[in-house]
Amino acid sequence: MFHKRVNQSSMFEPWYSLSPEKQRRLERSWADLFRTKALPLIEEGLFAGMYSDTGRPNAPVQTLIGFLILKEMGDLTYREALDQLEFNMQWHHALQLTADQAHFPQKTVHNFLERLQEQDGAKIAFQSITHRIVEALGIKTVRQRVDSTHIMSNFAMLTRLGLFCETMRVFLKALGMEHPRLFDRVPEGPRRRYLKENGDSTRYEDARSSDGPRRISVCGRDIYRLLGLFSGTAAAKMEQYQLLQRLFSEQCVVAQEDSRPEDDDDDAGEGSVPVRLKEPKEISSDTLQTPHDPDVTYSGHKGKGYEVQVCETTHEDNAVEIITEVRVTKSCGSDANETMPTIESLKDCGLQPEELIADTTFGCAKNAVAAERLGTELVSPVAGNSGAEPEATEQGATPFTDVDFAIDLTCQSPAKCPAGHEAIRQDAHPQTDRKIRLTFSREACDNCPMFRLCCPKANVKDENYVVDVDLEAANRELRRRSESDGSFRKRYAARAGIEATNSELKRAHGLGRLRVRGRRRVELFAYLKATACNVKRMVNAIHARIAQNVDAETVSVGA
Repeated sequence: MFHKRVNQSSMFEPWYSLSPEKQRRLERSWADLFRTKALPLIEEGLFAGMYSDTGRPNAPVQTLIGFLILKEMGDLTYREALDQLEFNMQWHHALQLTADQAHFPQKTVHNFLERLQEQDGAKIAFQSITHRIVEALGIKTVRQRVDSTHIMSNFAMLTRLGLFCETMRVFLKALGMEHPRLFDRVPEGPRRRYLKENGDSTRYEDARSSDGPRRISVCGRDIYRLLGLFSGTAAAKMEQYQLLQRLFSEQCVVAQEDSRPEDDDDDAGEGSVPVRLKEPKEISSDTLQTPHDPDVTYSGHKGKGYEVQVCETTHEDNAVEIITEVRVTKSCGSDANETMPTIESLKDCGLQPEELIADTTFGCAKNAVAAERLGTELVSPVAGNSGAEPEATEQGATPFTDVDFAIDLTCQSPAKCPAGHEAIRQDAHPQTDRKIRLTFSREACDNCPMFRLCCPKANVKDENYVVDVDLEAANRELRRRSESDGSFRKRYAARAGIEATNSELKRAHGLGRLRVRGRRRVELFAYLKATACNVKRMVNAIHARIAQNVDAETVSVGA
């Protein structure tokens, strides 16, 4: 049953047992700022849907989320964090707890994390707390920067041979535990090759690289035999069996001719099977990388793991920059596919920027045009070389190009031609969304001295003139001009700061190597760590502001 926490101080809080000097020291510490500034940002009502209307009252949500934030601020393990909760007086003061209240069974924390995962509670907490921090500190969000960083969940790096062996070992071990009678059907050969009596991996994991191709061929045939042996049985419904199927479909091909084991192969005498291993170049980067985290993918540039899109504010008037968005994506995906989802997410939570600074991959012309339609200017370098310059006319003048037309894609003001005439109509192009069709008055065009440089086409329906403007070409040319005149470099310089944020999240808060597996779990802790980073930055900014005021008062008194 959900109920809100009663935030009323108790006479049994450790504060009242301290000497005046220690009370003053505690008041000047991070713990008091966390208690007075951060803890009230947690709106418990947002999490009421995670609990039923009946049953035992829940542990206070505010306390649990506060505990998780403190845990991630220090990148602590559960045992370390629970010890701090039990015995650290600063934690007691920060969470407004008495010594008797400062205790959680680890099961309570795990159950709460499960609820957060099922209900996207970590995302809700991140967005709610971030929005309140922005309002409390007066953070300007009109300019932001975005970048991606590579992270890993808690899995071991496997070679191709190791992947085959470990996937079969996981299946055989689970089969022996869930279906002992079916496990008895497994021949002695695969048992000996992939599973020890205690369930550990066998010698194939330690095979020399020179033996790898021979061993993998044996593994491919063994997977085929295991899949056929348990097809249509209860074992086929097991998650581990389905991973075995996925591995086989991604790494092997059913051949027309049988593959016969060599006389010195470990599966000699077990029969030939129609299996061929795929060449490495035939295997997608989106294939299974480890049976312990099936959501992990591979990037040729960064390796196995996940990507996290990180967006934060950047403005010279901000006392501190705040992370506004974190999104977990596939490592094998392109950042170009994540630009618009990031902007749309920021728009949904009321933090959409007017400028978004990104690197070249994020800022393709297609994304820049789509972002402009939503009201965000994408500031990024232009990929590729500039196009050919338009040829001059006989009079020596250069014809106008797409970039010379002033177009407001938000449709708040009418488009204008290079001569300054407003379009009487602005329509989508009938064949492609990368172009827009502008209609201009015939009278204005016929009397325009720049008509020959513009060369609009006559519209036979209403006798006006139309011009088809390629928005992506215009955007690329406009950005190339800003790069040429030097104005771009100054605007783009702020992007470098996002690298420090990525480093802070990975090194100070443990985002680089998580202690969990699975995309849903990775997303949960990415939001928690970003929330902890924002709270830490807010507390440090307020503490610095207080210290600055104290120093100013000291100087004034001394003068």
